[in-house]
Amino acid sequence: MINMKDASNKEKIKISWSADLNTTILIGATIIIFLVLSIAVDRFFTARNIRSMSFQLPEFAFMAFGMALCMLSGGIDLSIVSIANFSSVLAGYIILGMTNGGGNTWLSIILAFLVALVVSSLCGLFNGILIVRAHIMPILATLSTMIFYGGLTMGITQGRTILGFPEEFTEIGIFAVWGIPFPFIVLIIITIILTFVLGKTVFGRNIYLYGTNKTAALFSGMKINSTIIKTYTLSGLLSGIGGLIMMSRVNSTRVGYGEGYVLQALLVCVLGGISTLGGKGKIFGVFLGILVLQMLQSGFSLLGLEPYFRNFIWGITLIGVMIANYYLEKSGRRIKSLTRR
Repeated sequence: MINMKDASNKEKIKISWSADLNTTILIGATIIIFLVLSIAVDRFFTARNIRSMSFQLPEFAFMAFGMALCMLSGGIDLSIVSIANFSSVLAGYIILGMTNGGGNTWLSIILAFLVALVVSSLCGLFNGILIVRAHIMPILATLSTMIFYGGLTMGITQGRTILGFPEEFTEIGIFAVWGIPFPFIVLIIITIILTFVLGKTVFGRNIYLYGTNKTAALFSGMKINSTIIKTYTLSGLLSGIGGLIMMSRVNSTRVGYGEGYVLQALLVCVLGGISTLGGKGKIFGVFLGILVLQMLQSGFSLLGLEPYFRNFIWGITLIGVMIANYYLEKSGRRIKSLTRR
């Protein structure tokens, strides 16, 4: 039987060069883009705009992290936005139902949050079960549940926007500590936790090993089904958190919010060095990719670019990054072959 630790270490050695190079390039790109936009766009480097970006970034970042975890395992999660909207709609109805009935506001908010996070985790669990028990490919399983969860949300709301939340709830989305938005602080904490989980725990090593070499993972004795189910459950939980942050920021919820986040999540994952084949990449790289995307979006908005033109740029960027990653990996293999001689 293959030793799982040895197999995992071998795969880490194979991907370390390209992963570190990708992170270095991304750090440089983040700094350059920030400097260029600060010079080219008058209102970009202002306290108001930076604060605005800090408020907008977390809701998308949590969904992107969920996507990243699934991609590291060699899969994908297309249902992140549908899960976010479904769980936030349920939370919205709980808050309105309890507060309109004279219930305690903070108790209703806490209960709504707990229900939303449990439901979003169960949605992710269902995705994982479809993949490991029904043997459906991740892209097809999550495409199906994306439509299913979206349909449930549409049926519950009849397409209406859920409004009228108490002031205490909306304050969560705009609350700041020393000028730093509270959701952004939560994002930093979760980023650190996920980095630790992926780098220092058996569960994290299992994700990398399975994403890199499914055969080695199988013969290592790893509990593959358990790893996949946990990964998609965690993705659902992260999407639920993102949905709650989005609902508190815009003070409403409905089916269709954040529709473009799926494409953008794929973009920042690939931009951040997550391999589309699985097994390679870091959460920190995804975080940097999210920063780059948010800066570009802010710059485009200040320049007055039309939304369709932005989607064109995202598509071109995604294609370009995948081509660049291919040549980076190819260069890495050449360098390693030369060093062995």
